Amino acid sequence: MVLAKGLRPLQVVCLIFFVRILSVFLVQTWYVPDEYWQTLEIAHKQVFGYGTETWEWQKGIRSYLYPSVIAALYTILKYTGLDHPEALILLPRILQAAISTAADYSFYKWTGGRKWALFLVLTSWFWFYTSGRTLLQTLETAIVSIALSLFPFKSGKLGYYDRESPLWIWLAVLCVFIRPTSAPIWVVLGAYNLLTTNQGRLRLIMRIYVPISIIVGSALVGLDSYYYGRLIVTPWEFFRFNVLHDIASFYGQHPWYWYITQGLPAVLGVHLVPVLWATINILRRPQENRVGLLLLTIVAAYLAVFSFIPHKEFRFILPLLPVLLYLAQDVIVPWSRKAQKWQLYLVAGALLLGNAAPAVYFGSVHQAGTLKVMAELRDAIPNNRSSVAFLMPCHSTPLYSHLHMNITTRYLSCDPPLSQSGDTYEAAAFFNNPLRWWRAEYSARQTPTLLVLFDKLKGRIENVLNDYQLLLQIPHTQFPEGEVGESVLLYRRASVAPRPSRADDLE
Repeated sequence: MVLAKGLRPLQVVCLIFFVRILSVFLVQTWYVPDEYWQTLEIAHKQVFGYGTETWEWQKGIRSYLYPSVIAALYTILKYTGLDHPEALILLPRILQAAISTAADYSFYKWTGGRKWALFLVLTSWFWFYTSGRTLLQTLETAIVSIALSLFPFKSGKLGYYDRESPLWIWLAVLCVFIRPTSAPIWVVLGAYNLLTTNQGRLRLIMRIYVPISIIVGSALVGLDSYYYGRLIVTPWEFFRFNVLHDIASFYGQHPWYWYITQGLPAVLGVHLVPVLWATINILRRPQENRVGLLLLTIVAAYLAVFSFIPHKEFRFILPLLPVLLYLAQDVIVPWSRKAQKWQLYLVAGALLLGNAAPAVYFGSVHQAGTLKVMAELRDAIPNNRSSVAFLMPCHSTPLYSHLHMNITTRYLSCDPPLSQSGDTYEAAAFFNNPLRWWRAEYSARQTPTLLVLFDKLKGRIENVLNDYQLLLQIPHTQFPEGEVGESVLLYRRASVAPRPSRADDLE
């Protein structure tokens, strides 16, 4: 079946996959620690037996599902002898790009095969920036997009969706276990489904909702309980720590309106204009835009819940992107049918250029140093008896998933105050007095072979650096903030012989 004039399904899939793979190789910057520390590092420890786990894994608030999928890839690489660091880094990203491709194609089908929908999802700068990252939010967004394409909307426009499929419920339950933050989306869709179902509400609950929830929930509780070694329900632990105990606020707080004034404008970029246009149209004529009204309700409910959680991040609203892009294309398509050719090219060009600029900058320039230094670090490590200290804000770099060497590493901890002791966490104590921390840490044992730090710290630990030589200075960001500097510095202890080159080995 041809979903769009001139485009066959296979052609659409190939086009989407090309763009998603392109993002894997073009986006080479650091975004947030969770991309590595909540997925790759866990999978690496599962398969290779060495690595580290953050406090979330010690307390059981994360599901092992996604890391286990990546661990399956690592296992194949391990037993085929292809577990090179580059493969460990690239293959999980390619896998996520493939999942994102399925999500984008589902979005395209959901819109009825509209070219403008395909154009919007492929040009979205924030989705290009995140679609190939091993972030839980990326997987969460992909599942949301696929589930929406299967949801039985009662719009009166698309008869295809009048056939109620329970597949979206399977995905919804799965998504909640992977990351419970998507719950507001499923609550709104579930309520709508119960109000509009043609099956009978009690029948739908007892014969569809409950059995699916039990099957998926039991399987995932079993998986997580196996790995944690105790009975555990990770969505409950996530809610208990992040909401009831408000642990998330430890990592920063923002005003309630932050998502409206900063979050959505940044994530949408120039796509904010058609989204606002669609919002106005729907509110003016809600009876004519029932699907749009439902989608706006999802956005409103999601933002209402997360706006009153103090800790906020751009990635937290990523699951709303397919909803918002659907609204955007739903106003652009009717307009485009009446617009002149020059107007179409002007709008398409503005959307493309408006997204390309942030995609290029954030994907290749901003925060690039902490990833580039890992490849240099691998080459600089003399042997397996070496040690590396990361004297920078906690989790500023990946770790064993990018080193793939069983060496001693030391990084600053920033575990939240899980007890009421009131102690200052280690990273804060270090930056308050780095020399005192260094003396306490290394007064009775060998200092690290290599140091990784931001240039901002250099002047405060000159006495320490007297025993080291600078190997590299790598540009990181033009907008240094807090303890994050403009460049990443790599030092090697002066008394350590450099690693022999391949040419030396051949001689």
